[in-house]
Amino acid sequence: MQDHGYYGPGSATWKIASETVITLGGTRAVLMQIAHPLVAMGVSEHSSYMTDPFARTEHTFVLGQLLTFGSVATARDAARTINRLHTHVHGKLNDSAGAYSCGTLYRARDPELLLWVHATLIDTILFTYPIFIGPLSLLEQEQYYQESKTLAHLLGLSPVYMPGTVQDLRQYVNDMVYSNRLAATPQSRQLAQHVLFPRIPSILRPFLHLNAQFTTALLPQPIREIYDLEWSARQQRAFELSTRTLRAVVPRLPSSLRILPITQRLMLQGNLSKRMSA
Repeated sequence: MQDHGYYGPGSATWKIASETVITLGGTRAVLMQIAHPLVAMGVSEHSSYMTDPFARTEHTFVLGQLLTFGSVATARDAARTINRLHTHVHGKLNDSAGAYSCGTLYRARDPELLLWVHATLIDTILFTYPIFIGPLSLLEQEQYYQESKTLAHLLGLSPVYMPGTVQDLRQYVNDMVYSNRLAATPQSRQLAQHVLFPRIPSILRPFLHLNAQFTTALLPQPIREIYDLEWSARQQRAFELSTRTLRAVVPRLPSSLRILPITQRLMLQGNLSKRMSA
């Protein structure tokens, strides 16, 4: 039997999420997520981001690929792995931050936190795709968001907690960004430094600075302020010039260069299943 998992070739998810270049927005999503004091506390106390950010990022990325492009069984296994890891993530806030008082309890499975993490990921992907590749119709954006609810449900977030439409999702993210539910904390700023500038060989440091520039460009201004990230009109012009170049080049590249090998392999497995059952 053909098994393309929960999405497949005709889905907006496969069209959008398969593009390697959108991973340039990954750090934006992470910094938005840990701008929430409870998320930052949970990550700081229970994640390996502080000690081995590369391994933590790679593990998260691979699980996301399995969820999105794997068979139904593969996606469910990946979801169980994530859910099992999150079972033990709970504690309390050490200091008051924004809307949250000292001692506020947190748990990774809290719908409020699950929604924020999921919403920042979807918002980032839908924000970066037009910047780096080209426009998406409102119908494609809506389809992508509605499809994402399946993945969110696998990870413990009931659809009843999710905004109804993609426009509702954007309004939710905007309301959060301009609210006191996001705030600078020692944990968020320390994590941001480890995410933006992990320890790597000095020869690779310029790539980190380039990623930091792209990330700062993509962040909403209130999130930049949380991390004391400066951004000027000159930097904005340079960013716009570079993204114009990407939009001119990326769509013309063959799919073998636009899609990562792990993504291609997972997509191909579904096609192989179809041919084997024919």
